[in-house]
Amino acid sequence: MRMQENIQDSILLKLLKEGNSEAFTTVYKKYRRLLMATAVDMLKDRDKAQDLLQEFFMDFWQKKLFLKIDARYQNRDGDTIMKNYLFMCIRNRCLNVIARQKTFCSDIPDEGFEPKDQLESKEIYFYVNRALTVKVPPKSSKAFRLRHYDQKSHKEIAAEMNISIQTVKNQIGTAVKILRGHFSPAFL
Repeated sequence: MRMQENIQDSILLKLLKEGNSEAFTTVYKKYRRLLMATAVDMLKDRDKAQDLLQEFFMDFWQKKLFLKIDARYQNRDGDTIMKNYLFMCIRNRCLNVIARQKTFCSDIPDEGFEPKDQLESKEIYFYVNRALTVKVPPKSSKAFRLRHYDQKSHKEIAAEMNISIQTVKNQIGTAVKILRGHFSPAFL
């Protein structure tokens, strides 16, 4: 028996807490468009928003994040507590992504980068490129350069490298993870 999307959140929450996977599917279908619109609006990147949403819903089910929702705080319809919780989770995750991008990308020269002086720009560029060449695997390095230096989309990179869009995302993620570790405060 398939649940209807108009089922009250209070009932869905109860079913989730009982381990009902169909309730999870219903929550996903009921809120995915709203949450995707929120993430795209905040991140200005549909691919990143989609990844973030997918990761959130995996955590929501596997890590049982729904257990943090207190069913006592609801409106008369029993719907706003789940909606508000999901919205706040997506909003916070988007803010975390934006903060990480600003922190990480502030050290990476790109077309809009304005260093304090020309020497600083060359030095940063030198260290990042050296790390990309020495520490990062070649495919990850290439995907990272195409995305962050050449400002190409995931789709364009996938076509150029003859790999899937998901593989592009994975390669860039690998590069970012390695660079973050290399340029961590302990390194500096």
